[in-house]
Amino acid sequence: MSVPCAVCGQAAPLACSGCKTSRYCSPECQLVDWQKHGHKKACKIQQQLNALNAEQEARRPPRPPAGRCTGCNVQFTKTDREYQCAGTCKDCGYKACGICISHDRRGTCYCTTGNFGRPYCKMPPYDYHADGWTGRMYTGDRHPPLLSWEPYTEADFEAEPRKCGTCGEVVRMLKPERAVPRRNSLW
Repeated sequence: MSVPCAVCGQAAPLACSGCKTSRYCSPECQLVDWQKHGHKKACKIQQQLNALNAEQEARRPPRPPAGRCTGCNVQFTKTDREYQCAGTCKDCGYKACGICISHDRRGTCYCTTGNFGRPYCKMPPYDYHADGWTGRMYTGDRHPPLLSWEPYTEADFEAEPRKCGTCGEVVRMLKPERAVPRRNSLW
């Protein structure tokens, strides 16, 4: 599935070299967007946002101190079950106590494409699937398994298998309109 051109809606293999987000099918459509549709101003704003996001990404926190929860900074104990270390992410080092690991925000590690080693692409989309440091939602491919309790059918998946942009598996992805995050009804 390709991204549509910002001007005419056709398949858009080209991206604006300034903001890297607006997509175009041709240099002609890019010129029209720049001159007539106001992309010149929007491009500058998006470039500033990109710079802020890169700056925040560069300031990621260090690995948490030994023996403390990254979510709430409580000292882990051996006796109180709620304050024992309930999970450590092998990729970013985030450690969470029993309370934080069940919390939809503090229990999200700092990884951008998964949580505690589980890739978001293999999970149904929920509104708490986000980078625990920046809060940005995961917007990549989704290919959750067909489980009896999930509201997906074969028709909710793309017809042809393709390579997942997150994990690299070649599988059928959820259609974009079905991959919209929803609120977890258990909380």
